[in-house]
Amino acid sequence: MKRRDFLKSMMLGTAGLTLPVSRLYAAANDTYTGRLLVLLQVTGGWDVTSFCDPKVNQAGEQEITHWSNSAEILTAGNIPFAPFASNADFFNKYHPHMVVINGVDAQTNSHSTGVLHNWSGRNSEGFPSLTAMFAAHNAPEQPLSYINNGGYGQTANLIRFSRLDDTRALTQILQPEYSNSEDTIRRPEDMARIREYRLNRMARLIDNHDNTPRRLANLEAYENALQGVSALTGFSDFIPEDIFENEQINNQTNSDLRRQIQMAVAAFDAGIASAADLIIHGFDTHDDHDNRYEPLLAHTTDSLDMLWTLAEERGFADRLTVVIGSDFGRTPFYNADEGKDHWPIGSVVVMEQNPSWGNRVIGLTDEGHNAYAINPITFERDDENGTIIYPKHVHKALRRHLGLENTAVDEAFQFTNTEDFAIFS
Repeated sequence: MKRRDFLKSMMLGTAGLTLPVSRLYAAANDTYTGRLLVLLQVTGGWDVTSFCDPKVNQAGEQEITHWSNSAEILTAGNIPFAPFASNADFFNKYHPHMVVINGVDAQTNSHSTGVLHNWSGRNSEGFPSLTAMFAAHNAPEQPLSYINNGGYGQTANLIRFSRLDDTRALTQILQPEYSNSEDTIRRPEDMARIREYRLNRMARLIDNHDNTPRRLANLEAYENALQGVSALTGFSDFIPEDIFENEQINNQTNSDLRRQIQMAVAAFDAGIASAADLIIHGFDTHDDHDNRYEPLLAHTTDSLDMLWTLAEERGFADRLTVVIGSDFGRTPFYNADEGKDHWPIGSVVVMEQNPSWGNRVIGLTDEGHNAYAINPITFERDDENGTIIYPKHVHKALRRHLGLENTAVDEAFQFTNTEDFAIFS
């Protein structure tokens, strides 16, 4: 048996008890081997006219892209893309594995509303993220089922999320028997006895017939948290030693996206997580747009390549769905500071390994990056009977594709009177 597989089989050995599980404070009872979901939140509003919805300059109109003064739109398979940043490498490699949804109208130029709308499918408060719903449905018992690195992470009390910001501190918490130098400072068998004692003591407290309902609920929540820590004791063995630090991407932006990816991959590989929100900042380019945007976009696509490469190496690429989007788009012209301001029309990219629905584009925008109404059945432009694509349409299609539609986690948050776009069929 490989050491990694052995660790997966042993990680849960110290939990010891089988007790009721709360979705908010869950304790793992087995490693997770189901579908996996990653949402990459590109914060600030990305310029898809230099990415997956490329636009060239039109006579008599303001410049929409500087690159189109000397270059033409390129195509990978059926997907047009801009000859900008590292786009050619990304689309040439991954076009069979993606669908591009263009002309998604966030109906706002406000960051807070755009984030809310694009990542919950609603422009009002109180609705969970797609990742929260996915984790609550698929793996509520896993200790790190839903990992959130920032951005939108509302759970609507379906599940709790976890943060993995400080890798060193996490390792010390998970394996207190070792020092930073990995020297043993406490005997592992002593730590195992301490963990077992804690769980047994908590079981005795829970069995006390004098508990009030509130005290019992709190004890059960704490007991499940203790089981979660016990289940995580082997997770540090899946964390790579060469963790990426913050990287300087341009003169205004640092990124830890690659560290986020490493930690999410480690949790997926260990079988203790099912969903993760990744986040990259810096796309609110109100000045010096091209110079700031080009290295940032290249870093984003290179990081996505890293995610898929690691998923393939760890053997779970065929279980993974990746969704990429942003607050909204950017104006189809440059301002006086060579920047671009907020524009409600954006795009969403969904990726899987060799899907039947890959290598295509859904949605349509005009030369000035205004969205056309689309027929939900034919996906053709339909000014009379079609509809603009809104985030709710994307979320409804994703929920169906991910097996969330009409489940318990979907029941209170359904999209009623919303057209069906069969994006994934």
